[in-house]
Amino acid sequence: MTWHNLNWLWLLLPVSLVVYLLVSGWRRRSGLRFSNLAPLLAAPKSLAARLRALPLFLRLLALVLVALAVLRPQALMGEEEVKLKGINIMLVLDLSGSMVAEDLKPDRITAAKKVLEEFVAKTRQDQIGLVVFGAKSFTQSPLTLDHEVLRNAISSVGLNVVDADGTAIGDGILTAVNRLREFPGQTNIIVLATDGTNNRGEEPEKAAEIAAASKIRLYIVGIGAKGGAPVYTTDQFGIRQPFLVDGVPQRWEEPNDEALRQLAAKTGGEYYRATDEKALDRIYAKIKDLIQDEKKRRDPHYRELFNRVLLAALLILFFEALLSATWLRSLA
Repeated sequence: MTWHNLNWLWLLLPVSLVVYLLVSGWRRRSGLRFSNLAPLLAAPKSLAARLRALPLFLRLLALVLVALAVLRPQALMGEEEVKLKGINIMLVLDLSGSMVAEDLKPDRITAAKKVLEEFVAKTRQDQIGLVVFGAKSFTQSPLTLDHEVLRNAISSVGLNVVDADGTAIGDGILTAVNRLREFPGQTNIIVLATDGTNNRGEEPEKAAEIAAASKIRLYIVGIGAKGGAPVYTTDQFGIRQPFLVDGVPQRWEEPNDEALRQLAAKTGGEYYRATDEKALDRIYAKIKDLIQDEKKRRDPHYRELFNRVLLAALLILFFEALLSATWLRSLA
């Protein structure tokens, strides 16, 4: 059993005081005066005499039951599943220069776009939007139920649509948060894909705190092979060669797993690392399943008892009034 209105628990204090006053008054109540009580004490007590305190007891019991009814007792009957119609999802995609790395085939950006299009195609009844970021971020597509339009928007993005010289992860999160804030009280989720570390704009930690305060869950996918991917350049003869600095082959950066994991954890989300295109596909499929689970909520189902308690109090008061007016009528 639970009590829905426990904030009214203080009501028991004045009820206790009333009980005390009624009992004290009953004990001090005057009766008939006799010079010699011996004959009365020797006489057998009738049932009515033995039950002379019953009306007071019934009155007090009714008062306590009314106080308990105000606290609204409920009996737990079990749980029932509540299915939410839809969820708002903002996809956030990194378009920094390192997304041309070829550790995912044919490259990081192409593999990511392919998985995002499939994710959108398999996600129904949900509003989905797209935010892209490089050195800055902007909304490529607002939240929409027209998933075909969104898939076309994903297909059309490339490193040429943003300043690719930088990775503003924090700005990407904040842009998505601002879009989702238009739907307070609903289930809002950000799914972010990045292959690097933040080096522009707002600090990601601050952006994640803002998302958490807005009750927005953040799922992050780190893209890139362990150790980074080799950087290539083309020489004057059109031949593809490793890019060297002081004779040392350079490699594209890789995601900072621990930092990104902490960002996701701040919001109650998860972090995943995709080192190849197959892993990337599996991760987005898993995230899709987790999001679908968000739609299934189990709420406790209670049966109200306050009406029964109140009815019992009224019946007791009626019975007390009947006894006081007839069989247990007092002369005092």
